[in-house]
Amino acid sequence: MKIELKKLPEGETVFLEESRKPEELDLELTGIKPASMIQIKAEAIKFSDALDIHINLTAKVSAQCWRCLSDLEINIDKNFRLDYPITPQDTIIDLNDDLRQEIILDYPLKPLCNPDCPGLCVKCGKNLNEGPCDCS
Repeated sequence: MKIELKKLPEGETVFLEESRKPEELDLELTGIKPASMIQIKAEAIKFSDALDIHINLTAKVSAQCWRCLSDLEINIDKNFRLDYPITPQDTIIDLNDDLRQEIILDYPLKPLCNPDCPGLCVKCGKNLNEGPCDCS
């Protein structure tokens, strides 16, 4: 998301909304892939020397459970604030790097299909969520 400062009136709240493709923000990491468009809603207020932006960001990512390797989908719904110093020479503020970082910060380190997931049998590899295995 890029904000053109000349289009923002000083001291007034401007509402912005945008959908972004995950590829545009390079969001794929090992084991976690974006599964939907990224929805961005923002309220921006320009002051003489700063830009204050309140953002609501929603997206879905797909991952594998860390214990049983089942596929799962994780919803990201995040509210945060960004502040940028501005000078009279600034014309555009590019939020893409900060948006990418905020999304990745919400990725789970060890995604789980449920907190009590028993995982896989260490002997036969059966998913223990589906019931006990025949190992002794």
